[in-house]
Amino acid sequence: MTDYQMLVLDIDDTLMTSENTISDATYQALMKAQEQGKKVVLASGRPTPSMIETAKQLKLDHFDSYIISFNGAAITSMADGQELFSQRLEADAQDDIVQYIQAKGLTVLTYMDEYVVMDKSNDYSHIESQLTGIPDRYDPVAIANLSQLAKARMKFIGVGDPDLVAAADAELKGRFGDLTYATTSKPYFLEFVHHQVSKGQAIKVLCQHLGLTLDQVIACGDGNNDLTMIETAGLGVAMANATPLLKEAADHITLSNDQDGLVPIIRDFMGVSL
Repeated sequence: MTDYQMLVLDIDDTLMTSENTISDATYQALMKAQEQGKKVVLASGRPTPSMIETAKQLKLDHFDSYIISFNGAAITSMADGQELFSQRLEADAQDDIVQYIQAKGLTVLTYMDEYVVMDKSNDYSHIESQLTGIPDRYDPVAIANLSQLAKARMKFIGVGDPDLVAAADAELKGRFGDLTYATTSKPYFLEFVHHQVSKGQAIKVLCQHLGLTLDQVIACGDGNNDLTMIETAGLGVAMANATPLLKEAADHITLSNDQDGLVPIIRDFMGVSL
């Protein structure tokens, strides 16, 4: 049996139920795993601040663990709050990304001064704020003047009708060369980060830091932005509610997020006594 030592989890629709809560069975299993020496890591497209509460709920600070945010653009130690790794977008890429999102009829979202900032409102533009708990702000002037900021952004999201998002995603191939990596976490989100950034790459960085091999990692997710970590980990697990693309790539498919799908992974593959 493989000696799995680290469990990397997406948050929304993987760790969390459809009601945006962690079930008691899942919570207890994750506590047992950490008490028995396993490392639990959260990996999300969310910005770092919106992951802290969930990480502390799971006592990742107490167990000296980490969170991977912005789809892999940052790795933060929960023990001391220090960044182990971060990679912002190239400044030259920002305007091109914004123009592309706007040309496809989508709303531009990014993070600025503890706000989710948008250039226009649509039926989907407030979902990121609802998911992350970060207040949103309509500020098209700020979006138009990103080049004047001292630092480039970690991530942009094109938000809108799923059909528009799918069309924009399909037309992306090679458009930005090596400047950006784009993925979808939800049908209404098209997310852009630095081209060297992904959840899978972040797992590699973290494993090197912790002295673990990739074979010792289990990664669980549900969205297309989880694909790289599913492919990178020794065991890639898709939730039953995952996208078809993720299920096809996974080594194993577990129960859904509403059926405590993480519990059998922790018990049967990590060998944790529950």
